[in-house]
Amino acid sequence: MTINASGILFLKKPSGTSSPFEWYSSKIAGVPFALRNLIIFQRLNIRNLAVFMEDPAGELEKQFEKILKDSRISQNIFWIGNIKRLKEWVQNRHQKVYIFNGSVLHDKKKLNALFHLPSGNGKEPQMAFPLNPEKLESLLSGQFDLEKLGSTDLPVNPGTPIYIPGLKEARIEKPEDFKTLHKIQVEGSGLHHDSPVTRTLSRPASRLLTRLLLNTSISPNQITLVSFLLGLASAWYFFQGSYWTNVTAAILLVLSTWVDGADGEIARLKFMESDIGKKLDIYCDNVVHFLVFTAIGFGVFDRTGESTYLYLGLLAGLGGLMAFFLLSPILLEKRSKQLFHISKPDLAEKFANRDFIHFLFLVSLVDQVEFFIVVAAVGANLFCGYLAYSRLVSLRVV
Repeated sequence: MTINASGILFLKKPSGTSSPFEWYSSKIAGVPFALRNLIIFQRLNIRNLAVFMEDPAGELEKQFEKILKDSRISQNIFWIGNIKRLKEWVQNRHQKVYIFNGSVLHDKKKLNALFHLPSGNGKEPQMAFPLNPEKLESLLSGQFDLEKLGSTDLPVNPGTPIYIPGLKEARIEKPEDFKTLHKIQVEGSGLHHDSPVTRTLSRPASRLLTRLLLNTSISPNQITLVSFLLGLASAWYFFQGSYWTNVTAAILLVLSTWVDGADGEIARLKFMESDIGKKLDIYCDNVVHFLVFTAIGFGVFDRTGESTYLYLGLLAGLGGLMAFFLLSPILLEKRSKQLFHISKPDLAEKFANRDFIHFLFLVSLVDQVEFFIVVAAVGANLFCGYLAYSRLVSLRVV
């Protein structure tokens, strides 16, 4: 939903010897500081965006052009280099005008909550400060403390500038603050429905890979393909059926899981999510699961001569594949939305994870993959049945 408002990113000249461009182009989780804020505002669907910084000579506008023309920016962003032009720009708006403190890394969920608060509930002044347009020049020139000039009595009309100071803990005032916020962003790059097993065993490893790859030119889709290749190699080793090939296969599958976690983390941190990437990730995961299950069944059959395991492997693979066809449209629909409200994951989402890979690693170490394929065959088809039942129930309700 488009927000009927305009937004201005107010960039102050940094203290010390740092140039403004170097300061605001310093990266936080792989994205320049100013660009990260602008993309957040864009994803809030703010209609008009501008950047304001005192720039009498027009030199900074040329330097910041690289940020404003970044491929992740899908709308034209105005550069405003003097207060007189800023006042004119504000006066020409026919909706609310938010002035965002550019010295803060803004939080998209808190901003979204602010924009959608019911009017007149008394909460807006806690995060937003209406400003007197006549005093805008003196306010932005630093003669007054912007955060102490909020007024609940000042009416918020179209064209009334509203100052958003941001969270104090997200301010960047010294170089060390970049490192602190970088760490916070990376640590918060997981998914809201991560299971305890994923949070404990997978996320620490995937975040290590994320830190290593974040500032490289490697794309999330390339990382997904590396994870896929590791999964294919795992299936090939399981197909061999011996103890050591099973252990090797299990290790490769765990590595594939860690790499698979890094692709999503980097995509979210660098705002590089795409429909193709989401589909590629889901499809590659499920192709690997199908091949691994059938390969385990064939490997155990080849080692024991028991044809039952061959059928169990096929049953597990087909059950997983059917579950994928039933669940993937729901997952793709959820991932296609840029949600700010975090919904509670349903039962299907909780089970649609790769936690079984850690269990497979353990049974491979103790040479009990026969037990695993029995559990996988039963579990995959029970899950598939649950999804089919849920789909029928939802169709009846509709």
